[in-house]
Amino acid sequence: MALDYLLQRLAESRRVLVIAAHPDDEDTSLLALLSRGYGAGAAYLALSRGEGGQNLIGEELGTDLGLLRSRELEAAREVDGAGQFFTRSYDFGYSRSLEETSRFWPPDSVLKDVVRIVRRFRPHVMVTVFSGTARDGHGQHQAAGAVAYPAFEAAGDPNRFAELESEEGLTPWTPLKLYRSTRFDAASTTIELETGVLDARTGRSIHQIAMESRSQHSSQDMGRLLTVGPATSRLMLLHDRTGFNEANVEQDVFDGIAPDTSWLAILADSLRSAIAPVRLAEAAPVLARALVGAEADANVPEERVELVRRALAVSAGLVLDARAGTETLVPGERGAVTVQIYNAGPYEIELDRVSVATPLGWVVEGGELPAQSLASGAQAELQFAVTVPHDDRPTQPYFLERPLKGAQYDWSEAPAGVRGNPFGPPILAARVVVSLLGARAVLEREVTHRYNDQAVGEVRRPLRVVPAIAVSLSPKLVVWPRDGAPARDFTVSLAFSGANPTSGAIRLEAEGWPTPAAQRFDFQGAGESQAFQFSLQRPTTADEVRISVRAVATTDDGSSFDSGIQLIEYPHIRPTSRIIPAAADVRLQPIRVPDVRLVGYVRGAADRVPEALQQLGLPLEIIDAEVLAGTDLARFDAVVIGPRAYEIDPALVRHNSRLLAYVREGGLLLVQYQQYQFVAGEYAPYPLTISRPHDRVTDENAPVTLLQPDHPAFTVPNRMTQDDWDDWPQERGLYFASSWDSAYTALLEMQDPGRDPDRGALLIARHGEGMYVYTGISFFRALPAGTPGAYKLFLNLLALNRSAVR
Repeated sequence: MALDYLLQRLAESRRVLVIAAHPDDEDTSLLALLSRGYGAGAAYLALSRGEGGQNLIGEELGTDLGLLRSRELEAAREVDGAGQFFTRSYDFGYSRSLEETSRFWPPDSVLKDVVRIVRRFRPHVMVTVFSGTARDGHGQHQAAGAVAYPAFEAAGDPNRFAELESEEGLTPWTPLKLYRSTRFDAASTTIELETGVLDARTGRSIHQIAMESRSQHSSQDMGRLLTVGPATSRLMLLHDRTGFNEANVEQDVFDGIAPDTSWLAILADSLRSAIAPVRLAEAAPVLARALVGAEADANVPEERVELVRRALAVSAGLVLDARAGTETLVPGERGAVTVQIYNAGPYEIELDRVSVATPLGWVVEGGELPAQSLASGAQAELQFAVTVPHDDRPTQPYFLERPLKGAQYDWSEAPAGVRGNPFGPPILAARVVVSLLGARAVLEREVTHRYNDQAVGEVRRPLRVVPAIAVSLSPKLVVWPRDGAPARDFTVSLAFSGANPTSGAIRLEAEGWPTPAAQRFDFQGAGESQAFQFSLQRPTTADEVRISVRAVATTDDGSSFDSGIQLIEYPHIRPTSRIIPAAADVRLQPIRVPDVRLVGYVRGAADRVPEALQQLGLPLEIIDAEVLAGTDLARFDAVVIGPRAYEIDPALVRHNSRLLAYVREGGLLLVQYQQYQFVAGEYAPYPLTISRPHDRVTDENAPVTLLQPDHPAFTVPNRMTQDDWDDWPQERGLYFASSWDSAYTALLEMQDPGRDPDRGALLIARHGEGMYVYTGISFFRALPAGTPGAYKLFLNLLALNRSAVR
């Protein structure tokens, strides 16, 4: 980190905490201005990790999407310089009201989590993005706004959440000001902060830094241009304990809050104006004396002492690197770690101690110092060996170690210091204590794996613990038609990471069903993998039933493995792994599959519908740009367009006219929910519109009325009943049509509690000789979740042009 930035942070000790609901609700302009512009401590607290949204760059949904979006927030904070926190709240999907949200997120639990972060971060100013009223729209937005003032009041009250002090050491803290963003309410603005100003360190404006930060939300399609020119961030003052605004016109969020006039802040400010980038070493003697003074001064908080240590290391030209021989570590085995200290500055240093910090129970060996002193231009390398305990668990985020409690993470067993953090600390970290210029500086760096990629150069990877044998089972969901095939095939994949040759057997367990014979595996070295095919026969007496099928690998020495590792990885984020049980959800259901030759599918965003249909045995082919451009579409009995595909697939937009021609000539085109680009592009054969905000039904239990109960959509090949609308996940649907041409027929009516009935969820129209369907029903959630009624309805829609049933 640049010395000037560290000194700026030392000179400005005031802090601001911004609160909102979701990862992409944050005010990046305000955060960048406070952190990069002022050097103030700034942080963003999101109530949830955004699990209920959709992913426009991959297939992750739910918890996996929450991990991706949490990492995107980390990347955003790396750009704008702010900190990041979360509450336990799990994004359960869109809600219309604060009351509905409160049923999922207990208000007192949310308040406690917010107070926890206020007491830990100790902000002087709090900013809520939302108002806590119906104007915020999303019920989760309302919850974020509604918790702000109670947290502002409770954080300093020792009688509220006293256990935070007794159990976590967090003492009461009283913020001085509370603001609300007027991003959506300009008329209420009481102060405008200029964000078009330039950041001297980068030559870019604060607004440009903020837009780069915003662009890290790749999964939400939020890339931004880095435009130049005037820009502002608007706020409204809600509460002020300083008394400043009783007789003054406010110009700044810190008006009325005294700046830090301590000797350390004054020293840091003076150094900023005196030290040029080419003369950093001249600051080292001053910072060394400051460090000695800060460590002896009980009034200097430890975090500010740490800033002085880092500033001293930077100014003295000290460089620390820490590398592991491999990216993965296996329980019971040893790994090599190299720690390198390079003295690139002009001062001789003494190496007092070099260590590697590990989780509890790990064993560290080696690390003998080659010499006590390190002259200017010299370096030292130390070798360590770390051993992972035999019973250590694979690496995954701390908040996933226990199952969800309703719509909240359970982090009750996590260390108090990580609760609310985006993720836990790295597995291994090198720590070096050196003496120079009469002070003792401490350098720390995460241990990572380094390798050279011939295309991009050096690549650094975080370390992670993995099982010696990772087990995965495919498919993970089987919706098995009761009258279908008597057996289903499963694939078990084993990935070996151990150091020693290992043999054993892999088997399936199926809750009382007969299982195929176990098969032998044999591994000679790390990096090997094997795949095994099993055919599971269902009992002839089995009717409508749901069971779990597990894959278990047992080694000849008695060790068992029944889970694998999923790695969530994109170029713009840090890779994240989590444990995935090697289990499949098997549902035997009275479902009939239409007799279609072939279904074509244009994949949409975060779209796992094709796999859900293929596991039924439905013949399906993914349609790519080449097929859209020139292949005879008549070979498909039906073509399905995935959700939001018109946003992410340019070939679909270019060749939409071929799809409409396919319908006119007798084909069936089923279009799942799209957004406003679809309407603006006039891609449907007849006009339809989508309101702003769009019509949706968020209650997954909302009553559904069949407007034409005997229509083939509800009878062929599967006759639907009211029971088929039970157990849908998260919502009924979204982006319903709000108006439509008379050529369409509406087949469903549904409504959220207290709302008007909505008939835009499922529209069909005859177009030439074929059939066109637009539906906002959330098949993209319900089919991968194994919802029987969703399968029946979707299969019926595929059969609208055919009456044969197999």
